[in-house]
Amino acid sequence: MAPDGSESFYFFDIDDNLLFLPTSIYLWNAESQTEKAVTSGEFAAVQNLLGRPGPWEAWAITETTFRDFRDRPDVPMAEQSFIRDLTAALDGEAIWRGPSWPLLVHAAERGRAIAMVTARGHARETIVAGLALLVDRELLLSLPPILGIYTVSNAEVRALVGAEDPAMTTPSVKKRAIKHAVGLALEHYGAEPPHRFGMSDDDPNNVVLAISAMRDCKVDYPDKRFFVINTNHEEYVKLEIFPMASPVTASAEGKRLLADTPAQSGKTTLGGNASIYVTDIERSVAFYTGTVGLALKLRVGAEWAEIDAGNGLIIGLHRARPPETVEAGTRGAINIELKAAGALDDLVAGITARGGVFKGEILNYPAVRIATLLDPDQNEILLAEVLDSGEGA
Repeated sequence: MAPDGSESFYFFDIDDNLLFLPTSIYLWNAESQTEKAVTSGEFAAVQNLLGRPGPWEAWAITETTFRDFRDRPDVPMAEQSFIRDLTAALDGEAIWRGPSWPLLVHAAERGRAIAMVTARGHARETIVAGLALLVDRELLLSLPPILGIYTVSNAEVRALVGAEDPAMTTPSVKKRAIKHAVGLALEHYGAEPPHRFGMSDDDPNNVVLAISAMRDCKVDYPDKRFFVINTNHEEYVKLEIFPMASPVTASAEGKRLLADTPAQSGKTTLGGNASIYVTDIERSVAFYTGTVGLALKLRVGAEWAEIDAGNGLIIGLHRARPPETVEAGTRGAINIELKAAGALDDLVAGITARGGVFKGEILNYPAVRIATLLDPDQNEILLAEVLDSGEGA
């Protein structure tokens, strides 16, 4: 504990971030009626190729694909897949320490409270047993205080964080889990001290929503500090969350690091992009990045992605949802889209008061809200409020 009574809290994703485990992922070939086991690293490399022309065309994900990421009710703890795979990793010769391992060691040595936020679906007791195994092997000094175990594929955990809807994506549930853990920390350790919170994850999609979750927490608790640690290969970096109005300065020069922040006041939009309605975000991201060779700037689950086309041009990929949207590949599927500087409702009200005309009402989708503005020639310009996840109104 710091002299001001504050604490540091550590939140961890497990696979390929905290630990490298030999847990198998099972793909199914319906043509040959055969199953193939791949590692998590192999799966990450081929998942966008499943069902497409090429060597992975006949392979698919089924209900049993991630069975080793769940508990089996008919086996003892020592034989649960998580404990079995952790034991195998510790006894093997392959590297098992992930990039965030030193942070867990530090938390154990200093008695810092931790939370596990993982896509796995094991019971809380299984993850705790794994941590206890690390202590028994003298790889951790002690078991750190545990705020929560958020195995977000577990039905009880999803209910705990209010994510019972099966359509909610793993990153979205992780976001809820992060905010839930922050709430627990403030409840147990006091809401007054200026505590610090950090979440580490290796998956780019999860990193985006971890940033979003920490940003929301920063808005709710401006006196606390929030960090996201991106452990995705060469992108290992620790990011601190600041509100856009924060007077972050370069003290040596007396300049704002966010130099354009004051200039944003009074603006109605913050740039924009050419948006395209697509039927499959995964397929379209693979096309624009792998086939065309452009860079992925941002991804929000299966609903929205931003492709950096260079020279400031951003291609926004929307998931088409006919009949609410046009069909992908039809007239109107490619648009000019401007990003609202504030709440979309306020922007629409202001433009309407100045004589602007909109086509229909504001449309609400899982990742974006859209208003269609008509110019004097009846050309349609989309005004968009991009949401943080599939949890939007």
